[in-house]
Amino acid sequence: MSGRGCGGAVLFTVAALFAYASIMSTIEMETFPGLRDNDAGLALFFVVLAAGAAVAGLFFAGRRSRAALVATACVAVALTWRAYTVAPAMHCWDHNSVGRNDDGSYDCYDR
Repeated sequence: MSGRGCGGAVLFTVAALFAYASIMSTIEMETFPGLRDNDAGLALFFVVLAAGAAVAGLFFAGRRSRAALVATACVAVALTWRAYTVAPAMHCWDHNSVGRNDDGSYDCYDR
């Protein structure tokens, strides 16, 4: 039984690392105004991988495990916040660059 719990913990750690990779892939794009590479698609890809790892961790650890439910809820909140922060740049999906405006909106560019 403890092997399942450890396996679930590893999968939740992987989910957290994917969420961190999602944040780090667009940190420059979201922090400073100006023209940057459009990495919103990569960030969304990492969000999907993190969600998959969290769901796998939940089923691997056991759906009745309170620790697994809490970890899944924490990852879900983090990924929801992440999707909310990346959403303004998603309309530039097919452009290779984005320009962040002072108000937080994005303009699409191709370099």
